[in-house]
Amino acid sequence: MRRECAWCRQSLSPDEQAEEPNRPVTHGICTRCAQLLLARYPESLGSFLDRLPVPVLVIEDAARVFTANAAARFLLGKELPAIEGRRGGDVIECVHAGRPGGCGEQVHCKSCTIRNTVLQTFQTGESFMRVKAYPDIQVGHAVKTFTVEITTEKVGDVVLLQVDEFREPAPACRPAVIDSRH
Repeated sequence: MRRECAWCRQSLSPDEQAEEPNRPVTHGICTRCAQLLLARYPESLGSFLDRLPVPVLVIEDAARVFTANAAARFLLGKELPAIEGRRGGDVIECVHAGRPGGCGEQVHCKSCTIRNTVLQTFQTGESFMRVKAYPDIQVGHAVKTFTVEITTEKVGDVVLLQVDEFREPAPACRPAVIDSRH
């Protein structure tokens, strides 16, 4: 399939197009047109990310959060100082991150789906879509297992982690009481 720049209609180079069917496409613009556009309409990374309607965290190579957009900050209930430079488990308040050694150093971290997906995206450049994870998160004095779905994509030296779903566990179902008198 031939892909072309949405602006100049030139063929995109292999580096500029997503060949794999499961790879998210973040742009359909060639590098030259992107540079011209950014020069004409300069925008900070933060303001660009804040315009995205979905929660996105930018992860650095040390698996630390570089920044997060407004939707992610709202979802997490945190401001940037409580997010930037911290490891993912600290940001979402994973119960294991609070143990000695911190996030990434626990036996549970070796099987953390979120961490492993981000690290694999860093190492291979492979993108992942809607990967399900079930982190144990500290909520007040309780620990709850959440349902999370993430999408990752490597862009330059960082990984974009999109939160597709972040759901609290459903409350325990109680059997219905049937009143046989009516």
